[in-house]
Amino acid sequence: MDLAVRFGTSRATVSNIINTYVVVLHEIFFDGVLKEVGMPSQLKCKESLPKSFEEFASARIAMDATEVIQDVPSDMNCQSLSYSSFKSRHTVKAVTCVAPNGALVFSSELYPGSTSDSAIVDHCGVLNQLHAGDLILADKGFNIFDKLPSGVSLNTPPFLSNKAHFTKEEAKLCYKIGKERIHVERANERIKNYDILNHIPAQYRHLSTKNFQLCCCLINLQAP
Repeated sequence: MDLAVRFGTSRATVSNIINTYVVVLHEIFFDGVLKEVGMPSQLKCKESLPKSFEEFASARIAMDATEVIQDVPSDMNCQSLSYSSFKSRHTVKAVTCVAPNGALVFSSELYPGSTSDSAIVDHCGVLNQLHAGDLILADKGFNIFDKLPSGVSLNTPPFLSNKAHFTKEEAKLCYKIGKERIHVERANERIKNYDILNHIPAQYRHLSTKNFQLCCCLINLQAP
């Protein structure tokens, strides 16, 4: 509304211009760069491996999920699918991956908020880009051991199960994995710092994935 008033034009015209720019920039930055280049090889990851990753030298990506609040869908089935028990709101969810050097190298499409992390990983095809010898760092929600390609490893914090507390070794492992996964958590925070992702209105739901993936690309242009 503000831009329409400032430039003496209609809201529909402003909306069409913004939508066009989003689609074009998404094609340039996401399809043409992030998706086309893909994940850096393990060799390239090792060339820029931070010292903190020395214990996970074969790590190729750190993986996490993030959610964005959206308008309540009008369809009852969609309402049920989009309701996130974690956020207690209607959301959309994506899985993002960063390389050990902190660069964001993968973003899935947006899925309904109730979709599990493992279901998104299985559907989005991120595992198809990994090879034998690669290591994934993730949190406990990514129970994808049965979906891993041959030779690919997954490192997650141990589960407490029926124990009263972690052993000393398990506690150290939790700390080490959490220390490295902070890179992807910071990336997700920077993505959602863009105001366009504060809330997704119903009229922009059809562009929500493009908006999200474009913001993923833009954080790679920011200073570390």
